[in-house]
Amino acid sequence: MEVKSVSDRSKALLVDIGNTQIKYALVSVISDVTAVNYCHQPEELAEFVRLADKVVVSSVGHLALVEDLKRLCEHLNTPCMVIKTAANSLGIQCAYEKYHTLGVDRWLAILAAREITQLPVAVIDLGTANTCDIVVNNKHIGGWIAPGFSVMRESLLNNTQQVFADTYIPDALDIGNTTEKCVSYGCLASQTGFVMLAEQFLANKYEDYFVLVTGGGQNSLVLGSSKKILFFPNLVLRGLFRLI
Repeated sequence: MEVKSVSDRSKALLVDIGNTQIKYALVSVISDVTAVNYCHQPEELAEFVRLADKVVVSSVGHLALVEDLKRLCEHLNTPCMVIKTAANSLGIQCAYEKYHTLGVDRWLAILAAREITQLPVAVIDLGTANTCDIVVNNKHIGGWIAPGFSVMRESLLNNTQQVFADTYIPDALDIGNTTEKCVSYGCLASQTGFVMLAEQFLANKYEDYFVLVTGGGQNSLVLGSSKKILFFPNLVLRGLFRLI
């Protein structure tokens, strides 16, 4: 019997439509999410849709972009599957009674995390919003939602007199000596504390655990040498990969 090469195997285009950009990866069913690219409009994906046997997409809102992508897939005769949060996927149970109100990005990150570790885990996504979801024994038990770095900064600017800021995003935590730097470092301190408190929550309850961090905000975190905090750039796409 002829053995097919990886290039001959069925391919899927994984698409994560986020708040600021579209992330995508073309994968075979036996590969992993490695080469990840970015764009802003679905029509930029046409070349990859043509190469794919199916498109698997997730989106938090942005219904117009999803519809544009679906039309593109229909035009190119490529099946398109839009993933939604479920009460139970891959044996993992959602904590929300109204499970459809849990953002699909959080759900997909949870599915990806459960493949990485079977220990109690905090799944943290640092983006427009900072989210934390706790999973124990294949059960999502709940989590936190807080403003992300940019939202915190904009809230200060819009709601506090005589506080101003620039667009600087620090790559390490420090002490500010101007109002602009104080705002930037303060927002980063809040974001760092979000991650550290998630680890503390697990440490108080379980002998062994992991904290998995994804999202653009992870690039600014400096958390010392904790072996319990692991960084993954593309947990949402990895969750999509589990569902192809």
